[in-house]
Amino acid sequence: MGVASDRFSSLPEPVLLHILSFLPFDDVVRTTLLCNQYKTLWSFSNTLNFIHRPKDFISLRKFVSFVDKSLISLHCNNSNVSKIHLDFPFKRCFTSDVTVWVLFAITHKVKELNLVFKNDGDDVYKLPKRIFCDSFLEKVNWVACKFEKIEVVRWDSLRELRIGSMEFKDDMVRKIVVGSPCLELLELDICWGFKRLDLVGGKVSKLVVNGYGEAKMLMDFDLEIEAPSVKVLELKGCFRMNIQLKNAMNCVEVKLDFHFKIPKEDEERNNFYQQQRHMLMDMFASLRHVKDVMLGTWCIEVMASWGMAYLPFSMTSCECLTLHTPIQERYLAGIVRVLQSSFNLRTLIIHMAPPYFEFETCFIPAVNDVYSVGGRFQLSMLSKDWGLHLKKIRICGFEGMRSGQEVLFLRDLLLICANLEMMIIEWKSGHHSSIHDASDDFVTESLLNVRRRSKNAVILFKML
Repeated sequence: MGVASDRFSSLPEPVLLHILSFLPFDDVVRTTLLCNQYKTLWSFSNTLNFIHRPKDFISLRKFVSFVDKSLISLHCNNSNVSKIHLDFPFKRCFTSDVTVWVLFAITHKVKELNLVFKNDGDDVYKLPKRIFCDSFLEKVNWVACKFEKIEVVRWDSLRELRIGSMEFKDDMVRKIVVGSPCLELLELDICWGFKRLDLVGGKVSKLVVNGYGEAKMLMDFDLEIEAPSVKVLELKGCFRMNIQLKNAMNCVEVKLDFHFKIPKEDEERNNFYQQQRHMLMDMFASLRHVKDVMLGTWCIEVMASWGMAYLPFSMTSCECLTLHTPIQERYLAGIVRVLQSSFNLRTLIIHMAPPYFEFETCFIPAVNDVYSVGGRFQLSMLSKDWGLHLKKIRICGFEGMRSGQEVLFLRDLLLICANLEMMIIEWKSGHHSSIHDASDDFVTESLLNVRRRSKNAVILFKML
């Protein structure tokens, strides 16, 4: 047999460079050992990924030295660099080195600059002032850095700004919004220091707020979000203050997957649950026009705690509703009430995964008139007109006869939705052996037997 040809090396250089862009840069440099072609190819890479995980000082020093030498070599070769990604445990003694790297990015008109640092205590990197007047930046992701006191921000080309584990004060919010005329995405990941996200006058179309950094104690202020141009809003993670939405009339998609830590002091708990209900009620009043809504477990549990049979609001414009909640007695009252307020649904998606956080206590009152587990019709509280527009139901994370309530719930949805066209059940089977489980047959037969109530419905089972 002849020697097999090296198909990888025969690829065009643009394709090879694209493949190398996904590798850490030290691995890219190591490709010079493969053949003569790669000895110069690495220097033309336009994406630099410098990633280092160990925290011992000796290895960190070697990593910093490697980055220094690599950037010097690229600078001498006049390389065209479009993206720099730095991810390592930052120490204060490396401040001057990192600043040189940032200035390299500014000088070479880099379009994407990611500074993802892991630090301990006071080892926080202060961003140089020159970075705030870089008109070539288009995407940034900064983690565990610090903003310098600046007067003006001039990011003429910036489209995406992601910051995490950083102090982000109200005045900085306004400076960025005013100084970034092309900014479309603003994502805050466990940041703190802001009380008001005022996006008036900007073009931010997607806002993501993932928790609040100072969530260890109860905040005595309300977080105000004024986002007239935002079309996609995501609130997730842990908060400890009320959230007020103002001027969100252009929002078409919202994701409310946040949660709160319940106060430990009895005095703080007295008004806590009532405040949560009022906060959600005000939120939905501001978002009644939204067509695509996703609700997490916390929101559903708060709705279940309502003492009334009907929610004091309606989501009349909601056409696609996604619920991240298990089908359990604890949440059923909230699920039914959410469905009750969404009578124009076209698509219903339910992720049956358990919550990603642990509740410290359950504050749902006993509700016997909403959902029982007997053999009778379960969703009788829904009006006869509910579900007339519902065409598609998708169930994710279904595990069969886990409690029995899941099957009854799906059966009743089929009984109610007379115009349903399709129900897709993504079955997460816990057993992959050849042993047949009779409970699986019971589930499928129970659901298929009621298909005739929805004459046009097709039930699809996808085994995962």
